[in-house]
Amino acid sequence: MTSSHTPGDPAWPLTTVLNQLTVTGRPWLAVVPGAVAAAGLPDEWREDVTVIDVTAARDVPVTVNPFEPGPGSGVQAHASRLAALIEAVFRPPGPVRAVIRLALRRAYAECGWDHVTGDALPGAAAAPGIPSLADLRRAADGTLADLGGDTTLSVAVRGLLDARLGTLWTGPAGRYLAGGHPADAAALLTRKVIFTVGDLADEEDAAFLTGVLLLRLAAQPPPACRGQARRALVFAIPPARSQRLRALLDDARSAGVEVIHAAYTPAPPPGRQPAGVPPAAAQAPVLGRRSPACGPQCRQRPCSGRELHAASLLAGGDGQVWFRLWGEALVLAFLTGRPLPKVPGPVRRRWPAMEVRTRECLLATVVDDAVSARAPVLRHSYEPKRLTAAVAATAAGLLAGATAAGARSARLPTPVRAGHVWVIPQLRWLHEVDRICPAEHEDIAPPLDFELAGLADWLGIRVGDRLDALHRHRLSMAYRPNRRIATLALTGAETFDVDLAIAGIGLSAQQRLRHAGRILGAAGWLEAVLSWPERLIGPPAPGRYRIASGQR
Repeated sequence: MTSSHTPGDPAWPLTTVLNQLTVTGRPWLAVVPGAVAAAGLPDEWREDVTVIDVTAARDVPVTVNPFEPGPGSGVQAHASRLAALIEAVFRPPGPVRAVIRLALRRAYAECGWDHVTGDALPGAAAAPGIPSLADLRRAADGTLADLGGDTTLSVAVRGLLDARLGTLWTGPAGRYLAGGHPADAAALLTRKVIFTVGDLADEEDAAFLTGVLLLRLAAQPPPACRGQARRALVFAIPPARSQRLRALLDDARSAGVEVIHAAYTPAPPPGRQPAGVPPAAAQAPVLGRRSPACGPQCRQRPCSGRELHAASLLAGGDGQVWFRLWGEALVLAFLTGRPLPKVPGPVRRRWPAMEVRTRECLLATVVDDAVSARAPVLRHSYEPKRLTAAVAATAAGLLAGATAAGARSARLPTPVRAGHVWVIPQLRWLHEVDRICPAEHEDIAPPLDFELAGLADWLGIRVGDRLDALHRHRLSMAYRPNRRIATLALTGAETFDVDLAIAGIGLSAQQRLRHAGRILGAAGWLEAVLSWPERLIGPPAPGRYRIASGQR
């Protein structure tokens, strides 16, 4: 097989290296600048090479989540490598490095990882979760609070997380870091793949995105058998970027990967016009759907980055405020055992006019956001992905029923409850306290709606005795972790109050909530459960849950 390039062509060394690897039957992954990828591939390779451009919105987005440990890497080793990548690329000062390292350990621990065993904590109800950038931000805030960091340190840490890392997650390469189809990292080095970060001008950003790929490759186990072809990683990027990634390249070599440096071409070859890389016949190696909330359209054909971005913009626009509020109320109904909210009129009228794939992406985006915001605390009770799938399926059914009914929507059957299985223990405790708080101290308490293991209870128990038993129970809000779990489960997305303000312009905060409850068909419970953080959750105080003279 011969190359179409001529001697003296600046790209000749790279093409020569790849051609030799191809002739010998060795798999390779080439990391190249966008200009090199845009110059085109030799015709004889095009049908066998997969091109992954992390900034190309037209392609199916392939995600390599930097927070996800690889199969051959323990969580502690992965957290150390990720911290080292951040340090090597962005070079923060020493105190900021220390905070980021501590915050990473904290974020993984809060997502259910055991740093000693590298697996789930003993007795965990679900597999450990993968932290997000938002989780790292919260962990950093907690770490700064524990350390008593001064304002200068706090500003420096938040500047790194928001101004440097945050812009990557929200920029053109955001789907590569989160929200796309998970990459099959093992397959990346068993075929011919060209990887590029496009034309990103910022060298630090380009180095970080490349380093994320190396993180995953370094965690892959070496070839299983001695006769298996050794995998090759070909680097044709600026030397400065390679220097920043030197430690990860050493880790890749330790994992059985041959690292080859080829000549870097800063521009297309002379006399040849860039025509762009034609779509490769080979599919990008992915492991499955991007979310349990994805609908049938996505299962038939993965959404492109452009389609996902359009759905994200649509989901965040003011025109979908009632859809977001409905999604939040639907998740709350699952978590508190309340009746499911009805589809609000604005959503019911607009839904049929949308294209099917747009509707499915919009629904998946809203449900994903609502559940993901609560995932760290739901994991103590069940796998959050199960709730995501259940809420999405229920929402799709309610939307189908509401839009099919049309003018008969007023006569739709009353929504049913999702079931007690989704109500986490801390919210079961709050439910039982809320039921008896208005009662007199000596009244007979009603039977429990939820079983609370270990709660002292008997037939004819008085309200005062029930409150005392609840206050001494392991789920009591007097215990700080219970307060954190219950508050995050109820409040979820930070944008909920903003959406209420948009939907209820001109109304007071209390009036907005009542208005939303009426529109959503949840007037009987939405306001009540959203008042729990203020009424029933907070630092323990003498007599907090006692009832005296009709006062809580």
